Amino acid sequence: MRQGRVKTIDLKEEEELSENVKKHFKHQYTRPYQSDLINQLYTTLASSKHVVVEAPTGLGKTSAVWAAVRTYALEKKLKVLWLTRTASQVRQVSAETGATPVYGRRLLCLHEVISRIDQRRFNMACRATRSAGRCPYYPGRPKAIKATTVSELKDAGRKTMTCPYEIQLLSLPASTALVATHRQLGLIGWLLAKWRAGRENIILVLDEGQHVVQDALTMVKDSISIKTVQKAALEAVKYGFKDIANRLEEAVEYYEGLLPADGEMEADDRLPDYEDLTVVGEEAQEKKLRENYAPASHLLSLADFKASLAGRKPLLVREGKSLRLEATADPQEALQRVYHGWVKTVTMSATVSAEFLETILGEEVTLLRAGWPYGNNLRAKIVTGLTTKYEARNEQLADDIRWTIYLVNDTGKKSLVFMPSFEMLEVTTNGLDILREGKGMSQEDVDRLVSEFNSSEKPLVAVYNGRLSEGIDLSANLVLLIGIPFSPPTTRTAKLLKRLTEIVGLEDRARLYGVILPGLWSALQAAGRAIRGPEDSATVYLLDSRYRKLMRLFPRWFREKIEERPVRLEDLPIELEGVRP
Repeated sequence: MRQGRVKTIDLKEEEELSENVKKHFKHQYTRPYQSDLINQLYTTLASSKHVVVEAPTGLGKTSAVWAAVRTYALEKKLKVLWLTRTASQVRQVSAETGATPVYGRRLLCLHEVISRIDQRRFNMACRATRSAGRCPYYPGRPKAIKATTVSELKDAGRKTMTCPYEIQLLSLPASTALVATHRQLGLIGWLLAKWRAGRENIILVLDEGQHVVQDALTMVKDSISIKTVQKAALEAVKYGFKDIANRLEEAVEYYEGLLPADGEMEADDRLPDYEDLTVVGEEAQEKKLRENYAPASHLLSLADFKASLAGRKPLLVREGKSLRLEATADPQEALQRVYHGWVKTVTMSATVSAEFLETILGEEVTLLRAGWPYGNNLRAKIVTGLTTKYEARNEQLADDIRWTIYLVNDTGKKSLVFMPSFEMLEVTTNGLDILREGKGMSQEDVDRLVSEFNSSEKPLVAVYNGRLSEGIDLSANLVLLIGIPFSPPTTRTAKLLKRLTEIVGLEDRARLYGVILPGLWSALQAAGRAIRGPEDSATVYLLDSRYRKLMRLFPRWFREKIEERPVRLEDLPIELEGVRP
């Protein structure tokens, strides 16, 4: 395994765009750092198998990376697979690049009943319905068309009484570039077979690659709720499998008795065998078809989960009223499955650690890192005299945080405040006239809260890694990051640190990769809600003395915006006076 510092290239803010890549850059002008990103990425692909592009939102990473990767791929007769996080991003990337979009079967489904089945059971129900000849749209008369959106594919399917997914598949073999969601990583063999391509001839681009890395660090391979186990028991009773039903009911009673409060623990596997669950699940599915019910089986969902356990003990997790079982995965194996085998990989992110990837993969990684592209519309300051580490969480801390929120409210500025936990949020905001994120909020509740924030002057207080900390725009002038969202000392964290120590050989290094960096990434993701482009402007305050020692770990684009002299907590009233409207 290669040790030492990752090869790093600091991108220049202004640079002339090379002639050979201009054809695939569709804009008349480049933004700061874009030209050098394109030039350096194109050059680096010739010598490096893995490249990490570290740049903030709004720089124009998509068009820049596409120009370099597409130019290189065509020269070398390679294909490009671009994976991003959501279906809406698939549409956006396809429109920007011309790559053929690949949407999930459930998103394209026209079947009135099957399309409403939850994601967990959809594929099995769809397959059973098709096999039984019960889908009026399958296979239909598929004909390749040029379509880039879900609605276009669905419209074509309705007009011809053809499954939109089958229409989509016809365009794959002739395509030299595809864009799909990260979910395809779990089905990559199937996708490549339909594309008639192999990893050795494909450049993989992981857009928002931090989510792939973070998913691996959660060590979650699969999960299933105890409510699903209960539903599987009822399904077994209904279709005459009393022995399986009794075993499932006993398992539910066992798991519900283990964790009376929030937390997690390793538990025994009390679920029936995979073979038994599969047999009774398939029989239940067939009976549902004969009864003209949707062939969606909770028993088969359990069989899938049982296969994911692979003989290991499940992790039992309780969060409020939610109780679930998780099948854990080795983080190194998970990431190596993602990255190995491709001719080249490009990981795009504002936060991911190239050093961590190099260590985990055991292969050289080159880092291309940009600065902040919008001048002085982002400022960052560290505030000392406060810390949220566990041993310091007392009444004085709660009073300090409450006082800070009061000061922010008094500025009249649009303000966002993020905290490590709902417990801290509730204790410190009780009685204050503010907007606050609630635990277990529905999407409707989130939309309503965002709308109220946009139309009022009240500060919005939320939690790191919550519904409001990523994937949403919350334009604000002030952002307070209270504390650092390090993972608590749970069973999962202990298992992760133990495994990372085995991989890297040092406990301190394992803690850096498994706890410290993910905590800093979560803080930056939250701060990023306020600035999405050049028209936004915000000052970010990092309220925790520990941030001073961790400054060097921030990505370049943020680290360069942190002012050298910290602000003392007691001086915060004077400091905030300077940001009054």
